[in-house]
Amino acid sequence: MAVVKAAVDAVAAVSPRVSLVLKADVRPGWDGQLTAKVERLERAMER
Repeated sequence: MAVVKAAVDAVAAVSPRVSLVLKADVRPGWDGQLTAKVERLERAMER
């Protein structure tokens, strides 16, 4: 959450309003899914 706060603070420094939508899908036992998702998308775009 520190990264989210830092991002909001950075935008708030140059804007009177900050809109934020955060969605998380936490699945215990699954590792590296963010990287895996990017790799799947890159393979799909090559087709």
